[in-house]
Amino acid sequence: MARISVTVLLLFSMMLICQLQVKAGASTQQFFKHDSKVLQKSIVERVNSDATAGWKADMSPRFLNYTVGQFKHLLGLKPTPKSILESTPVITHPPHLKLPTHFDARTAWPQCATIGRILGQS
Repeated sequence: MARISVTVLLLFSMMLICQLQVKAGASTQQFFKHDSKVLQKSIVERVNSDATAGWKADMSPRFLNYTVGQFKHLLGLKPTPKSILESTPVITHPPHLKLPTHFDARTAWPQCATIGRILGQS
């Protein structure tokens, strides 16, 4: 169970870092470079300057020197072959697109019997 929690926490952290990178003004191209740092001071400053954030960010000593490539390896990411990446279309959406404030896949697709089932992660 602890192994699942750590994995979920790391995956959530990577998603959060990616979102914060974009909000902090870092280009997504720079963020996804294999050798760029996962944690950046600009992200911490941006979060901490927002009084409505509801939390305080800090530079975790554990991940301070991790690169994107090292963090992906830590998460168990398997490299995607270049041929697949090159043939995958890029879909963009306008920045003013309104996204829902809440979304639950179980209610959006109730006909899917497995969507709410969590499989063994060991």
